[in-house]
Amino acid sequence: MLNLNIPGNIVELTAKEAEELGAFEEDALTEDEALPANELEVEAESVSATKDED
Repeated sequence: MLNLNIPGNIVELTAKEAEELGAFEEDALTEDEALPANELEVEAESVSATKDED
């Protein structure tokens, strides 16, 4: 595992080793967190479509 700090070097790890090193750390948004971001896009598209119609 000392080879992890060498750029371009491929190191094979077990799933347990990778998990211990933080390879599978979940940091994705929840659906509730993502929904407001999507609503802003919809509002912006509506405003843009309204401007195009003028």
